[in-house]
Amino acid sequence: MALVQAVENGKITESTTETTTSAGNDLGYDEFLQLLCAEMQYQDPLEPTSNTEYVAQLATFSQMESMLNMQNSIESTKANDLVGKYVIVKTTSETTGETTAVAGFVDYVQYENNQKYIYVNGNRYSLDDVYQVADTEYMEAVSLAEAFKASVAKLPDADKLTLAYQTDVENLATVYNGLTSYQQSYIDSDTLATFVKLDGTMKSLVFDNALSQIPSADELTLENKEAVEALRKNYDSLTTTEKTYISKDSYDQLTALEAKIAELEKKAG
Repeated sequence: MALVQAVENGKITESTTETTTSAGNDLGYDEFLQLLCAEMQYQDPLEPTSNTEYVAQLATFSQMESMLNMQNSIESTKANDLVGKYVIVKTTSETTGETTAVAGFVDYVQYENNQKYIYVNGNRYSLDDVYQVADTEYMEAVSLAEAFKASVAKLPDADKLTLAYQTDVENLATVYNGLTSYQQSYIDSDTLATFVKLDGTMKSLVFDNALSQIPSADELTLENKEAVEALRKNYDSLTTTEKTYISKDSYDQLTALEAKIAELEKKAG
C-alpha cells in the first residue's frame, strides 16, 4: 500500500494507491515471535536456552523496532515539511555516472514500500536525493536579484545612454525601490553600481532636456516661470548622489533662469 500526500488548497491531503510488495523483505514483530517459538520448540533438550535469553532477545527486538518506527516517523515529518519548499535535487545516472541537479518546489510527497519520494516539476525523486532546501523568501530574493541583473545587462553603457531608454531605466528604478532591504541585499555590488550610474545619467539627460526647452535668460519671460519652477522641483527631488550627475553648467543655467524670473517679477511689480 503506497500513501500519497498531495497539496490541495494549501493543505496536505492523503490518498492511497495499491502497490505490489515482495513478501519476506522485512522481519516484523509477528515473524520474530514465530521464529522465537520455533527456536524454543526445536532447541536441544539437553542444553535448553534459558528464559532470560529469550526475554533479552525479545526486548532487543522490541527496542530496535521502536527505534526504526521513530526514525521512520521523523523521516516522514521531514518529507512532509518539504511540501511547498524550494529544493535542489541531485541524481546520478546509473549508466553514465553523470550527476544532474534539478531545482523547483516540492508539489507533494509519496510513500511507497517504506520509501519516501518527493515530486518536483512533475518528476519523482527519492528523499535521499535532496541536496539543498531553500527558504521561499530566500529564493524569491535570489530570483528577483537575477532578474534585475539581467535587465540591467540589457541596457547600454552609461556613456551611450539616450532618452530612448528613459522608460526602461525608470521602470528599473521603480522595481529596485519596491524591493525590501533583504531583497536588495542579494543584488551584487557591480550590478548595483552599474544601475546607479545608469539611473543618475538618465536623470541628468532628463534634466538637460527640460532645460533645453526653456529660452535663455536673455529671452525669458514670465510665461516661462512655471517651467523654471518645475525644473527646480525636479532638481530638489533628486538624491545627493543623483545631483552629482547634474553638470555644474546645467545647474548654473537653472540659477540664472531663476534670477531672471525674480528680476522680471520685480519689474512687473
